[in-house]
Amino acid sequence: MIKIDDYAYTSGLKDVHPVEKVSFTLIFLFFTILSKNISVACFTFTVMSIAVIVKAKIPFMAYLKLLAVPFVFLMTSLVAVLFSIAPINQVGLDVLWMAEAGLWKIYISSYSIQQSYELAATILASVSCLYFLILSTPLYQFMWLLKKGKLPAVFVELMGITYRFIFVLLEKMNEIYIAQSSRLGYQNYRSWFSSAAQLIVSLFVKSMHSAKELQITIDSRGGDEHLYDVDLSLGYNRGHFVIIFISFVTLSMIYMISKS
Repeated sequence: MIKIDDYAYTSGLKDVHPVEKVSFTLIFLFFTILSKNISVACFTFTVMSIAVIVKAKIPFMAYLKLLAVPFVFLMTSLVAVLFSIAPINQVGLDVLWMAEAGLWKIYISSYSIQQSYELAATILASVSCLYFLILSTPLYQFMWLLKKGKLPAVFVELMGITYRFIFVLLEKMNEIYIAQSSRLGYQNYRSWFSSAAQLIVSLFVKSMHSAKELQITIDSRGGDEHLYDVDLSLGYNRGHFVIIFISFVTLSMIYMISKS
């Protein structure tokens, strides 16, 4: 989580206007999700991956590690899509592979394989879109967009506070874990469970203490001031809007060609 935030603030696209980045991302994301087309998804994944590695200058191995997390969950989800169950005496099934288990048969059909391909391509392409946006856009730019979107100020400030507390809790958790490890708190299963329980309790107490300190700070300032007043000085780039338009046309052509 901390590394993702670091990448966002050191990205090669950090100085690009957030409206341009969000527009570019949403076009690819909407086409991928609404079309559920493998060709569109593959094109989206390729473009977004190149943009993350080449333009945003995110290390290749770091990007692969980030993709590995949703990939694991994707593989477990595909099992439920790929395999089907039916009574052993049922006929008329499109079976490519089958195994019997008592009164039931577990089988794979050509339709389930096609569904698995489409689901995997759509999910990976959508994840690459979100990673491009997250790894190239710092938090203050997201908050500026939310404010320009006329969202309630309390919602924007809650987002900023929540994001801040994630890093506070991660730092506290790391401090507690190092202290426990130095005292051999994780040397066996029994001590591991005991130390993990103590870590969770300590983390909860420290989070409540940090929240109380923040509330005291807000109250001491009158409680009516905005915590996050974001001012963005970035300008628009016409060339980027040309790229966005070209991307829209290209995605439309790929979808129509693949359908025909």
